[in-house]
Order: sequence, then structure tokens, then C-alpha cells
Amino acid sequence: DDPTSDRLPLQPLDPGDTLTLVCSRLGVPSLPERVAGLIEDRAQGNPFFSEELAYALRDTGLIRIADGRCTIAPGAGDLRSVSFPDTVQGVVAGRIDRLPPGQELTLKVASVVGRLFAFRILRDIHPIEADWSSLPEQLEDLQRHDFTLLDTPDPDLAYLFKHVVTQEVAYSLLLYGQRRQLHRAVAEWYERSQADDLSVLSPLLAHHWAGADEPVKTVRYLELAGEQALRAGA
Repeated sequence: DDPTSDRLPLQPLDPGDTLTLVCSRLGVPSLPERVAGLIEDRAQGNPFFSEELAYALRDTGLIRIADGRCTIAPGAGDLRSVSFPDTVQGVVAGRIDRLPPGQELTLKVASVVGRLFAFRILRDIHPIEADWSSLPEQLEDLQRHDFTLLDTPDPDLAYLFKHVVTQEVAYSLLLYGQRRQLHRAVAEWYERSQADDLSVLSPLLAHHWAGADEPVKTVRYLELAGEQALRAGA
């Protein structure tokens, strides 16, 4: 242990702080008592889990957000009997599965690019040409449903996965063959667009060629990354 470092152990949120967080995320001043109790019992003070449970309740129509108020939907029944996954990854995966097919695929493609992804690379590597024109609307919907955040506006439009867990879960839902194909597309995109100086991108290119299962190119870029690190005194 480094004696100059200070350790800050993080404790679970208490029920009051959990309620404040979830209300803030949903844009409401309060929650029905049954909704607050469900989130407290299931998430056990985990902030991200609390958020995702709230979004899952909203997305499945069990709660409604209207006119600045949160209400339990008619016919929702006993919320405690509703089956939700026991992990935050499971809840996120369930939310992704409920997306329209086009948005679901776009989120998965973006997860290969990285937690931060620019619109232009996403558009250029997206495998469904018929969806290219609808990508701006899809990305706005993904932001509205709290999967991503706007990082930079036009002309350098880019988005950020709201949480690294969201990116990891979206990536895990891709088939291995899909991952390889998309990693290759990303690597080739960088090689074309940054052909004048690939040295600064060597670690990133090594990552994507490794994901494409291309060991020769992976090693080449790893060697370049090592040489660059030595020159920089790393």
C-alpha cells in the first residue's frame, strides 16, 4: 500500500439518498412508496443498480412519468412479485433487449468502438446501410432512454455510454463473429482516416486488431506502441 494515499471506503447509499438519486434521474419530486421500497430492497444502496431498476420499471410500463409525477401504472399489480434480474448487468441487458431492433444494433455497434464514440465512425462502420439515415434519431432515442449521453455537439458529434457497465453489457450481447467483423471495420476505418500518422493510434489499433483475431497486425501495433512508450520515457 502507498503510505501517501488516502483510502475512501464507499458505503451503500442510505434509503433517503437512494430516493433523492432516483427522483433526480426520473425528473420527479417523489416516488410512490411501493416503488421506493422495491428499489431499496433490490438495489441495496447501489447507485447505478438503483437507477437501472427505475429505468426498467419505466421502460416496461410499470410506472408512468407524466406532468412531473411518477405513478404506478393501472394493472401493475404487486410490484414485489415482478421478476427482475438479481444483477445490474441483467437489468441493463433486459433494457437493451426491449429496444427496437435498429436501436439495439446501433448500441451494440457503438460498444465495439468504445465508451466514447463519434457519430462519423459509427455511421461508416454500421453494417445496415438502410439504417444510416435514421442514425441521428436512433442516437437521440438512446440518449432519451438513458443509455448514452451527448459528449460533443456538431460538427464533431460524439456520444458517451452513460456507464461503462452499459457498454460492457451491450458488447457481451454480440456474437463472437459480429465482434470480429466490427473490430476489423473499426481498425480499417482508423487506418484509412488517420493514415498520415498511425503511431499515436497504435495502442487503439492493437486493441481492435486483437478483437478482430488478427495476431500479426496486433503484434505489429503493440511493437509500435512499445517503441512510442520508450521514446516518451514511459
